[in-house]
Amino acid sequence: MRDPIARTYLSLGAFYASNPARRGSRERDVGLFWRSRNGPSFRAAWVRDTGELYLFQHALGGRGGGSVHLLTPTMDEAELDRRLAGWQAVCGREGSLEWLLARVQDRPPDAEPVTPARRFRRGRRGVVRVAGPAGAIA
Repeated sequence: MRDPIARTYLSLGAFYASNPARRGSRERDVGLFWRSRNGPSFRAAWVRDTGELYLFQHALGGRGGGSVHLLTPTMDEAELDRRLAGWQAVCGREGSLEWLLARVQDRPPDAEPVTPARRFRRGRRGVVRVAGPAGAIA
């Protein structure tokens, strides 16, 4: 099995600086909270002009964000849609990152994410509550 990560950049700024075509390109978000089974979470985006899909690691503290992992292979939007069909139902669940990496490589995931996605909503007094499956408060 090939490694789906082609290159890692220390920041989003370094990622954009390394290829001028990325700077002016439109991007399409492909999930804001991909969760690993054993580690950090990521935002995924596809760069239209280069066909690149990248993961932006959520920062663990300071300003400026985290690292960027450029995924392989590059693909057009139709191929992106085909490989990641159904991603909205998976993103946010524990193990969803592993699902994404398998699908980018056009192979079936080893295991489906098992934990239900959690939703955030505001209570009457502005308190954020977490809703689990079927709207139950966790």
